[in-house]
Amino acid sequence: MTTKNSYPFSFTGTGGEYFRIWIVNILLSILTLGLYSAWAKVRTKRWFYGHTVVDGQSFSYLAQPMQLLKGHLIAWAAVVAYALSTHFMPLLGVGLLVVLFLASPFLMVAGLRFNARMSAYRGIRFDFTGTVSESYKVNLFWPLLIVPTLGLILPYLSYRSTRFVIDNTLYGGTKARYEGDLKPFQKIYLKALGLFLVPVALGVVGYLMRESSPLMAVFMIGLAPFLFYAIMLILGSYLMARLGNLTYGGTHIGDVGFESRLRARSLCWLYISNVFLMGITVGIYYPWARVRLARYRAAQLNLQTAQSLEAFSGGQALTAGATGSELADAFDVSAGVL
Repeated sequence: MTTKNSYPFSFTGTGGEYFRIWIVNILLSILTLGLYSAWAKVRTKRWFYGHTVVDGQSFSYLAQPMQLLKGHLIAWAAVVAYALSTHFMPLLGVGLLVVLFLASPFLMVAGLRFNARMSAYRGIRFDFTGTVSESYKVNLFWPLLIVPTLGLILPYLSYRSTRFVIDNTLYGGTKARYEGDLKPFQKIYLKALGLFLVPVALGVVGYLMRESSPLMAVFMIGLAPFLFYAIMLILGSYLMARLGNLTYGGTHIGDVGFESRLRARSLCWLYISNVFLMGITVGIYYPWARVRLARYRAAQLNLQTAQSLEAFSGGQALTAGATGSELADAFDVSAGVL
């Protein structure tokens, strides 16, 4: 059996460092009436990419602010047009929403391609080759079936979305592949459904007891909303941890695989404590909250390969020119729209 080398991810940034970037971004965005937001986004991404490290090498974010600014201007124009139309021509506003809805699969592909091509590791770019037609199936057609199927299509939708993104991602000249199957997604969503039904069941029982035991009914019905919000927090943490582990665990790039050990309870504690600390600091704690989350996620992720990671990346450099260097301007526009 081949022994695999394990390369842990780490995040080396601190909350204090990010605070300085964050506060300057906010002030300059206000002073420039939002125009600086493109530069703010690039600065933030470069900082987070640059502090995400594996095997002593950090990731790189290569986009330029002007590329994002084009998309931002289009997005702002669309928002202004929608706001004016809802006031003066409501039917036009509805039409704009329909157009945006129908265009969303194209924008998603454009955004995924732009973000992949602007990301690099050891000087080798990523790429995304998904088609718009496949995006329409995954991001438009199947989501329309959520209501008719009472949500039963969610595991399949999550599975196909995962495969759509991973199977169309490349690192240099090597295409990624997702080797997981549908069954684990079904188990995760079945457990999530059980959690979701707890406060619902409590409210129903309380309603049925309104005549036989009015005080108990009031207590149970009153408790249901608080329990619902608590369950939603737990549910969100559970889905993020389990789906994250499932996604990384099934992803392979050549002979490179991943191991993710996210835990729902740890994510839940991070969210609760971060929200509490942001509340008592009137939002000032946000940079530290975001860094805490990034550090935890990185610490739970390992990259595994039988060969050295340097040798694998070196092999990609020989074939990357055919897939990663042709950047279409049409996709630059979408980066700021999404």
